[in-house]
Amino acid sequence: MHTNKDITLFVKAGKDEKILGACPQSQRVLMIAELKVAANVLPQFKTIPVNVSRPPETFRRLGLRLRVPALYLGSEDDPVDVADDIVTLLETRFPGGLLQQEDPEAELATRDFFSRFCFYIRDVSKDASHLESELRRVNHYLNTVARDNNGNSVFLCGHKPSLLDCEVLPKLHQVRVAAAGIKGYEIPPSLTGLWRYLHAAYSEPAFVRTCPSDAQILLHWFEHIGESPANIRKHHQLVLNEKTPQYSFSVPVFAKPVILE
Repeated sequence: MHTNKDITLFVKAGKDEKILGACPQSQRVLMIAELKVAANVLPQFKTIPVNVSRPPETFRRLGLRLRVPALYLGSEDDPVDVADDIVTLLETRFPGGLLQQEDPEAELATRDFFSRFCFYIRDVSKDASHLESELRRVNHYLNTVARDNNGNSVFLCGHKPSLLDCEVLPKLHQVRVAAAGIKGYEIPPSLTGLWRYLHAAYSEPAFVRTCPSDAQILLHWFEHIGESPANIRKHHQLVLNEKTPQYSFSVPVFAKPVILE
C-alpha cells in the first residue's frame, strides 16, 4: 500500500527553482497523477521541481540521471525517468481516473502539430502555413467528434480527459503561448473546435494546477531557438521579477462549448 510519503514526482523546475517549468512531459505525468488523485485511485503525492544542473539531494540520492520527469513510488521500487514508462507504471499500479477509450483517429489527427510548431519556432519553416494546416486537422477532428456525439465530447475521445489528452493539451497550450509571444502567430478564432478543446482544458483543475506560466513557456522556447544570451538573461530577469504569474487561459467567446443541433 503506497502512501503520500512514498510517492514522489520530480518535474522540471521553473527559473526560480520553486514553481513548475515549461516541460510538456512533466505536465503530462503531473496531469495524469492529479486526475487519479481526484478519482481517489492514487494517494496524494509529493511534487519536487528539479533544476537538473543543480538537482536536490533527494534526486541525487536515488541515482537519477539528471532527467525529468521522474517517478519514485517508494523503497520497494526503482525510480523511473522515462515519461512513457511513468505513464505505464501509473496506469498499472493505479488504474482509473481517466477515460480509458482511445481512438487511433485521434492519435493520427494530433500526431504532427507539435513537430510543425517546432519547425516554425526554430525558423526551419518560413511561415506558419504547415503548423496551421495541422491545427486545422485537429480542429476538424474535434468538430467531427463533437457532432457525432451530440456535443457531449469536448476532449479527444469523450466527455473527460484520456491519456492522449494529457499528452496533447500541454503541447497545444505551449504552441498557443509561444507562437503568439515569439512569432506573433495567433490561432485563428475560426478554429472553434480547437478553442472549445482549449476551453475544456482551462476548465479542468488538473490542467490548470499543472500548467506553467506564460513567462516560463516563453523563456523555455527562447532558450531552445538560440536566442541571444542577452535577450535570454533579460527574459529570465523578467520571470524572476514577476510577482503574479500570468496564464493565457482566455478563449474567443464564441468558441466556448455550444449545443450542436
